[in-house]
Parts: sequence; C-alpha cells; structure tokens
Amino acid sequence: MRTTFEHYIDATEETTAKLAKSFNVKEKTVYLALTYQRNSPAAKKIRYTAVRVYGAKPMHHCPECETLHNRTEDGRELMVQNFDNGVRLEIDKHTGAAVVYNRHGAVIGRRQIEKFPELAELQLYAENL
Repeated sequence: MRTTFEHYIDATEETTAKLAKSFNVKEKTVYLALTYQRNSPAAKKIRYTAVRVYGAKPMHHCPECETLHNRTEDGRELMVQNFDNGVRLEIDKHTGAAVVYNRHGAVIGRRQIEKFPELAELQLYAENL
C-alpha cells in the first residue's frame, strides 16, 4: 500500500480486496481504515483483522536524517541524528536519555526514551521544529 500518512497498516491489494468482501464494504473504506483516516468500530475491526488474520504489518514513518553512532571519550554510546532543519537529536544507547538541540546548539528539550514509538514521536518533533 502506498501512502504518505504517519502510520498505517501495510496490506497487499489481495488482502484489501478480501477485507472489503469480508466486511461487505468498498475497498476505499478499507483504505481509509488502514490509513487511520477513519476510527469507527468497523475501521478498528478491519485493522485488527488485517493484522491478525491476513498478516498485514503496522507501519510508522520516521523522518529521514543523517544518523551517526558515536562513542564518547568517557565511553558513552550515542545515536546522533542531524535533521535538515539544523536540529540535532542525541540519544544515549544505554540509558535512553535523549536531548534535542536547536540549530544554534542550545538545548530545547530532554526526554527519557523507553520504547520505539517514543523515539519515533521525538524524531517527528525534531524534524518539525
């Protein structure tokens, strides 16, 4: 499935057709459910069925940026991401401590990252500053 949405369920055309037939809806309705443009009870069931029954994959877009993996002199391992807007994101690989710097090098935010969705959210934030 081709989409520009932040998150979606990646399903084949065959799966989309099967879902439409199973739920007695048009393929457009399935598309709207899989791209989270609809959040009705039926849309939630379509997404659940797509993933659990047909093996579709939940996807999440992350911003494109330069990513470096560094080791500091004191032994800390960092993932450093430099975004096109000049913002830099540094994440300590062991502790999950994240720091966001603006284009002038000033700290504009700190956060503790414990799960990948939190990282994706922070990356989107940094990209859109």
